[in-house]
Amino acid sequence: MKKYLILMLLAAFTFAVSAQEKAKNTTNVIEKRVERMATELSLTDVEKAKVKVLLEKQSNDYNKLKSQLSPESEDFKVKMKELRKAQNDELKKALGDEKYAKYKENRAQEKAKVEAAKSKM
Repeated sequence: MKKYLILMLLAAFTFAVSAQEKAKNTTNVIEKRVERMATELSLTDVEKAKVKVLLEKQSNDYNKLKSQLSPESEDFKVKMKELRKAQNDELKKALGDEKYAKYKENRAQEKAKVEAAKSKM
């Protein structure tokens, strides 16, 4: 009986540590994206703060949607498209037209690099 209790406690502890590590990783990814955007777009401290809040909200919205629907479902894809549009609109408001245009240009270049790398495989 004690063995089972110990195994259950060990499993629960492992799960809790794993969840904390995932949260730290998400925070680190967001921080890196904010810093990269700040460098590429010459963001002010106020703009960096707004972008960080938006990226955190995006992450939460995505996780919430993913927990409600199967990522393979059509409904998920439609809702993700709507979510991305709303998020891009919010980002455009936070950055302004000029910086948002540069952001979109950078994203297009990144996508082209990825596609070029895929085609070489």
